[in-house]
Amino acid sequence: MSPAALVADPGRPDNVRLASRFVRSELRAAMRRLSRTLGLSKLHDALPADWTVPDSAFALQAVQAATALCPDFMLRHCYRSYCFGAILAARNDVSLNREVFFVAAMLHDLGLSDTHADDPGSFEWVGAKLAHSFCLGAGASDATAALIHNAIALHTSVGIVERQVPEVALLHYATGMDLFGMRLEEIPRRTLDQVLEAYPRTGFKADFSPCLAHQANTKPQSNIAGAVGVGLLDRLQENL
Repeated sequence: MSPAALVADPGRPDNVRLASRFVRSELRAAMRRLSRTLGLSKLHDALPADWTVPDSAFALQAVQAATALCPDFMLRHCYRSYCFGAILAARNDVSLNREVFFVAAMLHDLGLSDTHADDPGSFEWVGAKLAHSFCLGAGASDATAALIHNAIALHTSVGIVERQVPEVALLHYATGMDLFGMRLEEIPRRTLDQVLEAYPRTGFKADFSPCLAHQANTKPQSNIAGAVGVGLLDRLQENL
């Protein structure tokens, strides 16, 4: 894995650019569905082993770091995001470094934690910087730290993140699934229920919406402020 440049704070896109990104994202989703309908691609089985939580020292340190800063509802979101991303990878036969992806998933919302919610910059970038420092402190390589940084920095970047490497793209899709049901049709109901039983989603919308609203209100030039401004909070799903 070669070192990558660290993604800078994306800032707030204008509404025209944001709309074009949403359109691109919807077109890609439609093409995936059409490909399956025409038999050009198919979904594979996903076994529980495909989304088992890693138990490496690096992964356990990430859990400790997230637990120290994030409330329970946010931690459960992080775990679900990991599971959903790993399941999507298995279903679509995508090679994924699950340890790296798990660390990115567990740390992706550090910028929304009470301790860092008011740090300058878009929350994605705040969290990415924190995660990058954590990774280097935990002995990860520069390349791994950069990959995790960029996955977190880009995880809300609809319409532009999908063509990135799996660890980056799948964090976007997985967090989008937990918030909005993105690509939910690719997850068998039984598998979905297993994830939700392990990491309950009860009250998630009520708990999580204020975090995003706070970012939009206090940082109007942040990346998420643009999406909130065009109705993102209304799209958050009560149930999956």
